[in-house]
Amino acid sequence: MSDNAVSAKNNTRNYGLDLLRCIAMIMIVILHYLDKGNVLTPLSSGEPFEAADVVAWFMEALAIVAVNLYMLMSGFLLYKSTFKLSRLISLVIRVWLYSVIVGLIGIVLGGPVEPVDTYFILRLVLPISMGTYWFMTAYVFFYLVTPVLGIAARAMSKTQLKFLLAALMVFHVVIKSVAPATLSADAGGMDAMWYIILYFVAVYIRRFTAWGDEEGAESGKRPAAWISFAAYVLGALLIMGEALILRGIYLKTGSLSFILGISYSYNHILVLVTSIALFTGFLMLRIPVKVGQYFGIIGKYSLGVYLLHENLSIRYAWEKLLGCEKVNGIASVILLTLMAATVVFIIGVIVDFCGSFAAFCILGALKKTQIGKSFARLIKRADSVFSSSSDTSKNEA
Repeated sequence: MSDNAVSAKNNTRNYGLDLLRCIAMIMIVILHYLDKGNVLTPLSSGEPFEAADVVAWFMEALAIVAVNLYMLMSGFLLYKSTFKLSRLISLVIRVWLYSVIVGLIGIVLGGPVEPVDTYFILRLVLPISMGTYWFMTAYVFFYLVTPVLGIAARAMSKTQLKFLLAALMVFHVVIKSVAPATLSADAGGMDAMWYIILYFVAVYIRRFTAWGDEEGAESGKRPAAWISFAAYVLGALLIMGEALILRGIYLKTGSLSFILGISYSYNHILVLVTSIALFTGFLMLRIPVKVGQYFGIIGKYSLGVYLLHENLSIRYAWEKLLGCEKVNGIASVILLTLMAATVVFIIGVIVDFCGSFAAFCILGALKKTQIGKSFARLIKRADSVFSSSSDTSKNEA
């Protein structure tokens, strides 16, 4: 390996994951543009699908792995990191500021499509508790249990982790993927439990496979990256294919209406395997440091893209501004969707950069006050407690 390349295998920064973080966020914007912009023709529609409809659903299949990718990256990196209360507080404040500030601006501009009543305001003011950003709600509760998850992940042997993953997959993935009806307890992967499962999947990849940097790193030769990318495309075709088959059965028999889009669930087996394929492909990418550093900087502000365009006040408005109603053919499906995702991503990164800079200046001023100094010492003490317990668990393991 050249000196200017990075790899997870030698335990240095893997800029492939920084690039993947940016791509995953663009995928999330694509999903919302296709869905909330009504670009996708419903699978239950009795009208024959045109080529543009198939292309739109294929783009949906290519992008549906985005949330899983984020959590696989989180698990891969959090496995060796220490829980920090300061990080959690910073994240919650960031979500709250986006929800309230952007929400109020959206109200003034007439963005909301629902009544601005007490319930609406509560969702702006309590975004985590009210599930305004469902991803962030699930992530916060997931992050709160990472100290326990980390201890378990570091302590378990390969065999133990295999058994754990097998049991979790059977009850949370396999049964759901083959059942002829919707499972009442299934959240479709939009919950903290699914994040925990993906965490352990990522830990297994890092600890015991050739894509990782620990026991399994030297156990075998990693396949070429193109194989993973080819598997990803094949997986997307299978995801779409299952949906089209179920649609055909539904149109002929009227049955299976509740599971027409089951293959597009985050915890469907095809989506999981496709997510892992793309994730491992980017683990194997060799990106020069000078190039990778730019992805690292941009990726740092990518969360702001989600918090901006999914704000309660504008989540059904920006799609129209970016031409969702003009989609009428294959070319427009592809070009308008990619253009919209790119524009939203760039604007989101810029807004988050400016917001982060402003927050940095404000916090810097607050830290100079007596209250600010006391609060900073309290948070630092809490961080040190978890840091000490993490070090102890590592030594015991």
